[in-house]
Amino acid sequence: MTLRPLPNPTRPPTTAGGSALVAANQARLRRYAEYLEFYNGRQWAKPRSGRTNLVLNYARAVVDKGVSYLLGRGINFAVPPAGPSAEEQARATTAEELIYRVYEENDLEAVDMQAAMNGAILGDTVFKLFWGQGSGVVGQRTEGIRVVNIDPFTFFPRWAADDPSTLLSVCLVYRLPAEEAAARWGDGEKSLSLPVAPSSRLPLVEVTEEWTDSLFILTVGDREVMRTANPYGFIPFVHIPNARPANEFWGVSDLKDMVPLNRELNERMSDMADVIRFHSDPPVIFKGVSEHSSLAVGPGTVWDVPEGAGVELLEWRGQAPAVSEHIERVMRALHDVAETPKTAFGASGRLLSGVALETELQPLIQKTLRKRAWWNAGLRRRNRYLLRIAELKGLGNFAPYRSRVIWPPLLPTDDEAEVRNNVALVSAGLRSRRTAMDRLGEESPEEEMRRIEEEEGYGNPSRAAKQAAGATER
Repeated sequence: MTLRPLPNPTRPPTTAGGSALVAANQARLRRYAEYLEFYNGRQWAKPRSGRTNLVLNYARAVVDKGVSYLLGRGINFAVPPAGPSAEEQARATTAEELIYRVYEENDLEAVDMQAAMNGAILGDTVFKLFWGQGSGVVGQRTEGIRVVNIDPFTFFPRWAADDPSTLLSVCLVYRLPAEEAAARWGDGEKSLSLPVAPSSRLPLVEVTEEWTDSLFILTVGDREVMRTANPYGFIPFVHIPNARPANEFWGVSDLKDMVPLNRELNERMSDMADVIRFHSDPPVIFKGVSEHSSLAVGPGTVWDVPEGAGVELLEWRGQAPAVSEHIERVMRALHDVAETPKTAFGASGRLLSGVALETELQPLIQKTLRKRAWWNAGLRRRNRYLLRIAELKGLGNFAPYRSRVIWPPLLPTDDEAEVRNNVALVSAGLRSRRTAMDRLGEESPEEEMRRIEEEEGYGNPSRAAKQAAGATER
């Protein structure tokens, strides 16, 4: 079977700088800009002069709702031990604790939410991992593993022709204030090129990071300030597509098929608003009157008009168009295309059982499950990179860098029934206590089991003595 190479952006020479990369990716960046403008409510391609220009921003509502279903209830992680030995169990526990510590230190709940917004609006989510300084105690900065959300506008990768999940190189192109760039990498402002952004009074300098598995190059302005071996041995970027079509690298925005329907809805609702406005304050039609600017308007006023002249209000004549029916069809199509039923907005209008609710929300559930598949792969890769960086910094030995993402239920559950079910399975020997705690959302099952054993020991001295005796014999 012949593999069809996937279209990669042409890589310019390193001396060409980031501008050549931006020029080579104009189509993608233009698409990003259009989706971002639409999400922010700028949805009229050309405002209608003198007419109503309503914006019913269903784009924002659908995107926010999808992100809430994906990450709104949080996520947990588990690291399975590589073997049954106590050493492997301890290594897995240490790796899991490290993942949670990095998650807390980097405020990754908020970072992931912002990254998921990028994915839903633009189609692509990008994370960068590195060892650097971050916020610690108030007034202090500490070194550690950093995980940051990267703006896809600044991300220019190359990937394997037969495997879009394998990055061959990454260029990151962004701008910093000249003063900050000089403080980081220069001996002074004069040592750096200072191109000024057209829309900013502050001098900004272009920074380009070029990464391969073996090399890292940093260019500031027109000067190469660093060329060194890659300190990690891998490209520390994780790309998560929102939804990747067949034989494509870049993801697809949730807004792709919504834009024309949302624009049609805006136009027709604006037309209806104009009709209401004209009926509330209809224009006056004068016939045979050349000057009417001085005529008073209001209750009790009397007009004397010349013979043969006439005055009337503008009104609709003939059969009115079925605007309401058309709007209803557009709304139904919009909900279908966005895979976000009205029930997701609390508009069911009736009480629903759990099964009925799941059936009505099935489109949104299926869309979220598709996204979870891509996020599963991306979060496992991010955890793998995180553990490898920690190993390089001497924080432990974490191979084979495995982890599992624990997603919460998509729909509200009966917590009491879930607990009873897990207790029954543990009592019957069909499920371990650790797995039961994982299913119930416990972040650190091992730590929780240790606390339980300690509490049982305090409450039962004879049992504590037996445990101590057993530990001595071992």
